[in-house]
Amino acid sequence: MDLGDKIKSARSAKGMTQKELADSTGLSERTIQRIENHEVEPSGYSLNKISDVLEFDCTQEKLRIMKRRNQVLYIILIIWTLALIFNVFFTSFDFASRWWELLIWAFTLISVATGQIYIPYRKKKKQTK
Repeated sequence: MDLGDKIKSARSAKGMTQKELADSTGLSERTIQRIENHEVEPSGYSLNKISDVLEFDCTQEKLRIMKRRNQVLYIILIIWTLALIFNVFFTSFDFASRWWELLIWAFTLISVATGQIYIPYRKKKKQTK
């Protein structure tokens, strides 16, 4: 369950409409709709306002989701590193023609290690009828 879904369920559990939540937080109703529908990544300001009204720690939930996404990135990087090591040591890896693989791996490693790679907020898939 993503952050927008968690906010929506916390709002519903309190028996509030999107309009009531918007009025209570000082945010626009459209902002609440966009957050719940995964159209935008909510700002810290918006999360704090929503947290205060819903008595639900949205910031901690966002950090938990981001941690999970980072774990996925690390797993991908580990698999990619193992594949590259296998290629270099166990196949006829020609550095002259495949140097770019090492370069991409190095940039990815640096980007993940410094936190520069970011997975954008996922948009909710539209349901087809």
